[in-house]
This record gives sequence, C-alpha cells and structure tokens, in this order.
Amino acid sequence: MQCTTRQALTADAAAACDVVRRSIIELCAEDHRDDPRIFERWLENKTAANFEAWIASERNVALVAERADQIVGFGLMDLSGVIVLLYVSPDARFCGVSKALLSALEEAAMAAGVRETKLESSNTALRFYTSAGYTPDGDPRHEYCGTYCHPMSREIGRSA
Repeated sequence: MQCTTRQALTADAAAACDVVRRSIIELCAEDHRDDPRIFERWLENKTAANFEAWIASERNVALVAERADQIVGFGLMDLSGVIVLLYVSPDARFCGVSKALLSALEEAAMAAGVRETKLESSNTALRFYTSAGYTPDGDPRHEYCGTYCHPMSREIGRSA
C-alpha cells in the first residue's frame, strides 16, 4: 500500500512522537542493544510537547507519511538542510516510507535553496542512507546516549 507525505500539523505531534519512539525501541536494537539506559536517554526528548514545538517552528520542515489515514513516518529538517529526524513505524518498515520522506525533505531543501543535505545516521539506518546517495562526512562518533552516529551528506539535485 502506498504512502503519501504532507506537512505535519501540531495536531499530529502525539502520533508522530509515538511512531518515532516505537521505531527507536523496536527497530534500532543494533544501536541501543536493548539496553534500557541507552534507549531511555535516546527517547528523553521525544515527547509530544517537543514534537509540537518542532512542528510549529518556522525554522523547520516537519513532514509525516500517511498510509490508510494513519501516520507511519515522521521527518524533520532544519532550513539549513540538516535532517534531524527520519523514522518509520515498525508496521511500515521496508514499504517505501523512509524513501518517500527523504525525497520530500530533499525537495523542501532544494526549494529553500539548499544544495547539500546533512544528517547523522544510526547504525540501523546506515545502509538506507548509503543507498540513497549519502556519503560519510567525518568519522563516526559516540553519542551522549551511548550509540554511534555516522555524519553523512549528499549534494541534492543529483541522482543517487
């Protein structure tokens, strides 16, 4: 079943937050290794109130992916082209949701005049971003919550 992407609304905050939290807990075990201390720190700022603020901010592009009128993905990028969040519901993994959100974020970046997008990939998402044309942009580093992130970037407007 296809998904559609659209601008997130503050009314989407709780559902988007739930998708991101479930994705981290259920899909990112390679990163948090089922260590409650790690995913608790990773999740500490993933609150409905923070999602409302991120969605409402004029400095961000916040998108949701929907399938059958249900939010199945969330993407957040600042206007400088830094992709801050891109998560998919465990129920919609490998269905093109991440690809649709990434494409929509890159289109928004190009519309804002950004020529390069940047992000920090988890180990779990590394293969996805590499297949989308992202390349390393520095050495992997240990994050405060106990995971590793891989700085990556991609010149947009070119094929992956």
